[in-house]
Amino acid sequence: MTQPQRKPRVQRQPPEERRQDLLAATITCLARLGPRATTGREICRQAGVSHGLLRHYFVNPDNLLLETYQQLCDHFLARFEAELLTPGADPWEALDHFFAVLFSDEWASSDILGAWMAFWTLVRSNDEFAEVSEDYNRRLRALLDTAFSRLPHKRDGLARADAIPILSAVMDGLWLDYCLSPSRLSRERALALCSLTLRQIAPR
Repeated sequence: MTQPQRKPRVQRQPPEERRQDLLAATITCLARLGPRATTGREICRQAGVSHGLLRHYFVNPDNLLLETYQQLCDHFLARFEAELLTPGADPWEALDHFFAVLFSDEWASSDILGAWMAFWTLVRSNDEFAEVSEDYNRRLRALLDTAFSRLPHKRDGLARADAIPILSAVMDGLWLDYCLSPSRLSRERALALCSLTLRQIAPR
């Protein structure tokens, strides 16, 4: 007699992978549907999981958007920190690597832009989102301040307190312009303009 064939076991994803899938689905929903239509059920439908699983992977499934916003901020701050604070790296090249992360497919994508715009809407109307935004911008400015402190300072150069918000404003404007229309502003051009701005306000 032939032995009955066993059905292959379905391998479950590790909890952290499942959690990251749900976060990615949240970002996609935000970009396509906006914050009002991004519900827990819609996120789970996009991720292909049951709605009840949210409570296994998130502290507060009723506030999944806030947790996603915090996760997104923490993730990219960690990426920026890895580039800016590499021991022994040339300080100007470290900032150039930071610009490269900013304009990479990982960060400068249509989904990230859509999610970020949804978060900006929530920041204006929700104190908790506003607190996350303030913390993100404070930590980012602190990273830039540390990076600028490694640059040789010239007496006639721009003070760090002025240089950092100028560079930050240029980065934000170019990032938004690139995300909205890569055909109008190419990635290479955006990187070149960031590098040029850095060397104008902090010359070698």
